Amino acid sequence: MDRCILKAAGALVIAILVTGTALGATYSAYYDCTPGRTTAIVITNASDFSSGAAYFLRVYDPDGHVLAETTDTLAGYESKVLFLNDLIQEPDELSWGLVQIESSVLLQMAVWIGELDRWVAVLNTTHSPFAIDGLAVAHQWYSINYASTGQRSTALTLINPNDEAVSGALYIYDATGATLDASGFTIEPKQLIYLLPEANYDVSADLWGLIDVRSTRKILLVGEYFDEDTALIDVDLIDAPYYLEYETEGAPE
Repeated sequence: MDRCILKAAGALVIAILVTGTALGATYSAYYDCTPGRTTAIVITNASDFSSGAAYFLRVYDPDGHVLAETTDTLAGYESKVLFLNDLIQEPDELSWGLVQIESSVLLQMAVWIGELDRWVAVLNTTHSPFAIDGLAVAHQWYSINYASTGQRSTALTLINPNDEAVSGALYIYDATGATLDASGFTIEPKQLIYLLPEANYDVSADLWGLIDVRSTRKILLVGEYFDEDTALIDVDLIDAPYYLEYETEGAPE
């Protein structure tokens, strides 16, 4: 899956590519830890499968040399954040380029890029599913990263672009993987649902992580990210599912 956004201010481009490997999937993204810039990678286990080695991350410089690498575990639906400026020893003018994550479990990843005093871009990604000919799709699954910690807030919008009603369920997990909400919904044609997590839950250091959405038809999932002064950081649109659940299956594992 190729996805990219272009920020007019400073012409900042974030791109993410997800490819399959024998061990699972490789997530490739752009990072920038040059002087005055910072990058945080949010990695979420988008399943209830706990893994002893959920991911392996490598950071490269523009010449393809490894600057840093790390591996870690992830419990089911748990989220962890890696600040690449801390992972790289003495970041400098060559601390930018490619960051890759290899994983045998289903991940949801968000790349946050900022300047010294503010975040300037956010991009979500996960892998693209393969459709199986001859099988009817029962549900489509969409995911997005959110943060409602006081220093950051996220507004979510679910839009039904279809001519028929869409039904489904919405699941909210905090950073530890604990389920905060699991509720059903129905959206009439061309209508939407708006959600502000901090309006329903106490703001805390753990109020960030994964929002998972199951729907019977295609939807648009929009995340609006704000800083502590409610200034808009970025808007990200998720318009493709990461998992297709067929009529003979259950939820993704």
